[in-house]
Order: sequence, then C-alpha cells, then structure tokens
Amino acid sequence: MFSDKKPDPPTVGRYPGLGMNLRYHNYHHEGEIYPTAIHYNSVGAESDMLLVREAAMMIVMNQLTDKPDWHVKVFDEAITEKWIQEALALPVDPLYDEIVQHMNPGFRSGAGSGPDRLKYILDRGCLEYCIKELRVKAKFFEKTGLVPALDANATVIKSDTFIDDTLHERLRNAFAKLKEEQKDNPDWHPRTNDMVQNLVHPSLYPLVYGRSRVFRDEVVGVEDAVDKWSGKGEVIPKKPADVPSGYDNRYHINWAVNGSDSHKLFWSDAFQWLPSNVKLMDDGSVKLTSYINNLHPKHSDIYETVEKLIERALPAWDHSVSFVRDWDIVSAGRTEARFPRPENPDDENEENWTPRIDDFTPHDAGEVEYEDVIRDADGELLYDTRKKNAWEEIREPVQPEAPEFKAWDYGVKPGMSLRERFKDLQVIVKMASIELTPDKPTFPAGGWHVEGQMNEHIVGTALYYLDSENVKPSYLQFRMQTDYYQEDWNIGQDAFGWMEQVYGTNLRGGDCLQRYGKIETKQGRLLAFPNVFHHRVSPVELDDKSKPGHRRFIALWLIDPRTRIINTGNVPPQQKNWWMESAFGGLNEGSAKNVPNAVAKLVSEGEPEHAALKAAAESGNPLPEELVNMVQTEADESTMPMSLEEAKEHRLKLMDERTSYQRDAEQSWSGIQYSFCEH
Repeated sequence: MFSDKKPDPPTVGRYPGLGMNLRYHNYHHEGEIYPTAIHYNSVGAESDMLLVREAAMMIVMNQLTDKPDWHVKVFDEAITEKWIQEALALPVDPLYDEIVQHMNPGFRSGAGSGPDRLKYILDRGCLEYCIKELRVKAKFFEKTGLVPALDANATVIKSDTFIDDTLHERLRNAFAKLKEEQKDNPDWHPRTNDMVQNLVHPSLYPLVYGRSRVFRDEVVGVEDAVDKWSGKGEVIPKKPADVPSGYDNRYHINWAVNGSDSHKLFWSDAFQWLPSNVKLMDDGSVKLTSYINNLHPKHSDIYETVEKLIERALPAWDHSVSFVRDWDIVSAGRTEARFPRPENPDDENEENWTPRIDDFTPHDAGEVEYEDVIRDADGELLYDTRKKNAWEEIREPVQPEAPEFKAWDYGVKPGMSLRERFKDLQVIVKMASIELTPDKPTFPAGGWHVEGQMNEHIVGTALYYLDSENVKPSYLQFRMQTDYYQEDWNIGQDAFGWMEQVYGTNLRGGDCLQRYGKIETKQGRLLAFPNVFHHRVSPVELDDKSKPGHRRFIALWLIDPRTRIINTGNVPPQQKNWWMESAFGGLNEGSAKNVPNAVAKLVSEGEPEHAALKAAAESGNPLPEELVNMVQTEADESTMPMSLEEAKEHRLKLMDERTSYQRDAEQSWSGIQYSFCEH
C-alpha cells in the first residue's frame, strides 16, 4: 500500500509535536489507516453517490427504528403493511429536501437551471426491501442492543437501551454535582449568548505550545495529578509548523491520507486538545490512567462514571469506526451502496424515461418544417427534433428498482474489536448543557463540521444525551464527501440529465457531498459514528416558551489508536486554582505570616480571593533582597500554572483558529465539484 520503509510509530516519549514532526500520522503500520474527513478526498472517508431513492430508504428505516418495539413488530405482516402504506404517503418535498442539498454553493436552483425535483421517490418495492433489511437489523439489535441507523459506505449507530438506568442516573448526578460547583460562576461557552454551559470542555486549558509544561514520559496519573505533578515539567517549545511537500517518508505525509495536500490551517502548531489515557482491562472494564482535562481528580465518583460510559461506548465504536487496510475498508457495518450502478445511465437510453419517445404523441405537433426533421438518403424520417424537444419537456426519469435483497453481515469480525487489537486507547471528554429560558428560547443550528483538527487525530465520536427538559425534538444531520473522480461512468458528452435527477445532484459543478439524513438527539440515546461524517446540529428550541428548558450531553472522542498523541499523562494539570488549593489549601491568615511575602505576591496574582495569601503578601516574612531578586528573575506569572483568565484568553485564540479552519474546510469540501461535462 505504501513504502516499506517504516519509521518508528509514536510511543511514550515521542509524539507528533513532541520529539516528532507535528504532521506525523502513522499510516504505514501494517498498511492500516483510520480515516478522517477533515481533508477532502481522503482514503476511506468517501461515500458512493447514492440514489435519492436509497437515501430516502435509509431515512425511512431510521424513522421506523424509532418506533417502540420496532424489532418485534417488524416481523408482524399486518404491522409492516401499515408501515409501508405510511411511508408511501410521506410528502415528497420534505423528504427530497432532507436528501438534496440544492441550496448549497454549486447547485443550480430555479426553473430550468438544475435537476428537476422527482415527483415521487419511494415505491412498494423499495419499502419491501426496507422491511427485509429491518428484520436483519432487528436480529442484530437483539444480539447487540445497537441499531445501524444510517448506513451505506459508513455507519451511524444509535441505541436507546445501551446505557442502563443505573449509569444514566449516575451521569445525571455527575452533571448536577458539576453544575452545583459552578453555580456562582458558570462557564458559559464563548459566543453562545450564555446558552451553553461547559462543565468539562477540552478547549479550556488545552496544550499550548510555548506555554504548557510537559513530560516526555507519561508520568501523570489521576489521583496524584495535582498534588504531585501540577506546575512541573518543561515548557513545550513553540516552533513554526514544518510543512513538507509531496510525500515525505520521514513523517508519513501523503496527500491521499490527509497529508501535505491539506491546508495548513487544518493543523495547529499553537494548540491541541488533550486526551486522557484509557487502559482496557482483562475483565472487560476500562480504567483511566491519566486525568480528564478540566475534571478535578477529587471527583472520583464522576471518574468512575465516565469509565463506565467509555466501556459502553467501545462496542458502539467497534460497529461504526472502520479502518482501511491495503485499500480495503475493514468494518463491522455496511461499506457499499445497496443499489448497483445503472448499466446504461446515458440520457439517450430511452429505457431511462417515461413515457418512451415512441409512445409519445404531442397534442399539437403542428406542421413539420424541413429543419425540424432528419431523413436518411432515401428520404425516410429518422428523427423529429420538434417531437424530441416536446418529449424532453414532459418526460420523467425511471428510477432504478430496488435490487434483490441480500442481507448484510453486520457484526465485528473475529480479532477486529478495539479490545482485541489494542491494550489502551486515548479519549477526549466533553460535558455540556444547553440552557434555554423564556428570554433565550432558541439555540441556533450549528455548521457542518468534523471533530478536531488534524493533529488531534480524532477518528470516532460517541454522544450520550442524558437529560432533555421542555425542548422540542432536535436532530443531528450527517453527510459524507464523494469522489470527484467519476470517469468510469458509461455516458456520452453532457448526457447526464437522467443521472442528475435520480441522484439529486448537479454533475456539472455541483458539490461532491452526499447527505445521509438526520437522527433525533432524544434523551437516553447513544450515538456513535466515525469522523468521516460531516455533521451539524439542528436548532434546540423550548417547547413551552414560558418555562426554562435544557438539553445535556456528554461527548467522547476516540483518538486514532495507531497514532498516540500528547495527553494528560504528559501534561500536568494547568489550573492555577487547583495547584493553589493543593499547595496552600490549609493556609489560614494566622499561619500566613510564615509564607515569604515575595512568594505570596507571585502566586496570588490572578487569585485575589485567596484571603490567606493576600495576608501573607501584605505581612508575611520578608526575604533578603538578593532572594527577592532571584524570585523575581526566575519566577513570574508565566512560570506558574495558568490562571482562569489566561486560560480563557487561550480558549478564545483556539476558537478563532478553529473558526478559520472550519471556514477553510467547508470551502475545501464544497470546492470539490463534479465535472461530468468532460465525459
């Protein structure tokens, strides 16, 4: 697959950005890649173009699996007949609009300027196929508790039963405890109009090149993280990003797998989210071996709860996060479209249209002029251009019929689970609550994005929605990049009008993006999906606008198991208030006089609320002048752990950087366009 020359992969003591090039990605190990869709046209991160009909089938199946006891009812012929009739009665336009991104750049809109809307999408054959597939998925659900909800070339997993009541309640209690801790000073996420409260967020106190202190060895644990390690380590140097060109075997940079062809803003040489290290235990449990960034280790009960959630997320990742081995996708789920490619998609194929031109008679053909017809050498009529033009105005595409059903072999193959392949993983944790009030009743929709930047190497997401109160249903939408290289279609020059209609895209300059549908983010639901999906959140809105409401969730992000990155085992807690509590928590105003005032002044900067240190700064023991000069020379605010004020400044800079990156990424995704006019 790649060069046989394999530089050593990241290991303890050597990480991308610390002892290795920032852009290192372990592509070569056993020829495997965990793909991500940050960079367009990445290996393993592309979808087939899907027929509008197939995307609609996925959407309908997802809706049916939201019904209570669907996995039982799907085997009842009377019930499934009712489902078929309900699906046939679905309004076409809302379904079409969920699939076709006709308002995106590159898609022509307006009468006659782009593919016409389909007048219908689903037929009975499609829905009978769906019922057969749902029966296979029902058996899979009975076995695993998981539902492949949206799946073609990649899979979104959902489950409303996978997190049991005990763990659900423990998570709710964890959120309540952290919210109580923040009651006097909530951490509102910047630029959310005080509607998103961060309880644990990786953008606060991230790795900051040129500021954060690190160890090359992973020495920082959980219980000892603050007392033993806070404030220690060497400052990680800030260096300009090294951007090699083309393929560079030293760094495993290759354009096909997110390397040097990606925009420089896709990587950050300033910041990195910090994952925690997770050991996979022999008894099936997991153990955090380094602290969760921004979750104080004193919350041992919350740590245990997060460990339980990670343990439950592993099977969901097993069934959704795939990897590429020697150009083949290794997955527990579907990896190809249900419908085969049409054999003859050319517009000149009359079988693609109804009515056929031979069966079409214009109501008023009028007198046929000489220039409107084409005759052979004997004067026989070969072609009536006026009739053809009239036929092209009224013809409708014949959509491919549902293929013969073939059950997909869902399930993790022997030896392919994360537990079987790896002894430990890295996971980033986020805990947040969307808080709405009558004055702020709606949180706006988000933009299309994938998780993290390139140097965070995120390959999978697990989301658990643990609490929703007084909010309307909201959704997570999904799409994937498609391949712009479509040279193997058997069509003539500009003869792709039929394809545009049945695939719902503009093949002359349209975006290479394929929508998969949306999934409701309801309370008690676990979602898991690979980072090959672009996704966006729909608005969250109060149901009863006279009362407050909220939606609370926890996100887990899985780091590429093949590329270990700098983590909380390397970076001691950076929170100055944690360090001060550990170092001076027992200090009172009476004992403050024993603290040298020069030291007290230094460490109390940015923490004026610490009364004992304030007293020490004012009346503590003075130091000899030469020691005061030494303290002032060797130690200043930059040598201390970060104050909250400084951390928030870094967070804003990180957010600005990622805003620029997301803008460039979206331009990159939408800038890749179909060019069928060159056929």
